[in-house]
Amino acid sequence: MKYGFFTTLSEPDNRRSYHQILDDLREQAVVCDQAGFETMWLAEHHFGPEGMGNSANPVLLAADLGNRTKRIRMGMCAVILPWWHPIRLAEDLAALDHMLNGRLDVSVGRGVWPREGPNFHPNADPRNSDALMGLFRESLEIIRKAWTEEFFSHEGKNYVLPAPSTTWNHPMYPQDARWRDGERVTKLNIVPKPFQKPHPPLWMVCSSPPSIEYAAKNGIDIQVWQPPPKSVRALGQMYAEHRSKAEGRPIDPAKHMAVLRQVYVAPTMEEALRDAQKSSTFVFLYNNPFRGLSMFMNPGEKPEPGMQMGWDFLVERGNIMVGTPDYVAERLNELREVGGVENVMVDMALPYLEQRQILKSIELFTTKVMPQLKKAA
Repeated sequence: MKYGFFTTLSEPDNRRSYHQILDDLREQAVVCDQAGFETMWLAEHHFGPEGMGNSANPVLLAADLGNRTKRIRMGMCAVILPWWHPIRLAEDLAALDHMLNGRLDVSVGRGVWPREGPNFHPNADPRNSDALMGLFRESLEIIRKAWTEEFFSHEGKNYVLPAPSTTWNHPMYPQDARWRDGERVTKLNIVPKPFQKPHPPLWMVCSSPPSIEYAAKNGIDIQVWQPPPKSVRALGQMYAEHRSKAEGRPIDPAKHMAVLRQVYVAPTMEEALRDAQKSSTFVFLYNNPFRGLSMFMNPGEKPEPGMQMGWDFLVERGNIMVGTPDYVAERLNELREVGGVENVMVDMALPYLEQRQILKSIELFTTKVMPQLKKAA
């Protein structure tokens, strides 16, 4: 299996200063680099007075962490496309790819928190899903053009590039028909193009059938947000069917899918529950108003009266992994065997935990859990 370390830098009690949050992240990245994690996945969130907006620019964070590590890849998980101008994001990620010597993966998303999107673009409001999806798809189309075409143009609902008023006439350089017609600029180019060719590996955070179908038809790998193992398998099969049909070849979903899990490892079950029962359920409770129960349930299962998001609901379905090394290894093996997934993103820097607890959990995961999965393979 492949393991990625995922973090949102959430601090719901606002206990640490941002400087301390950043120093702790740097230490976690170095430890993960040395311990054999494949990727450091960095989320994007804004406007968090309650401590939920501490990862506002994963591009800058990756540049900093990449300079402090040697092997681990830096992953955007995700850059929220509707919150960026696509040209600026294409340039920033291409430059980052060079800074990291190709140690970059890019996952893209749409955003689900309604306080964020509308402050970046009028069509970025998650309460208007059609407009949001249109902006997302158009932004991704522009970014891929900017990365792969020497000179590009675009005309869509949200962006017209170059802007019709764009002109250029410089006495030191003659007219170039590839991008100019007289003084009128007809196409744009970005500098640099990505270090990796044709561009960094692309992922998409998906939680619905339309998103999975879009990713599959566009050759983008998927990351799914913590469904139980049976649902992971169903989503993977759906993805494989769409991509196989689009590309005319068999697709193994395990090679193109990753799944997120809240993970905490301690020497005993009692210690694990004491430390992380609250921490591991926090993100589900916080996101419940936006995501609901259904996406964390098994295929065919429907919410029942009185059913509530919480520890019992999640543990019963295998959505979180808190326990001893043997217990966590068993749950990971279930995810592999039942869910059909080989790539797991573990959220281990859970809120409310001390740095020493997080680092100890990482140590136990890498020394006591990972080896068990190698033996079981």
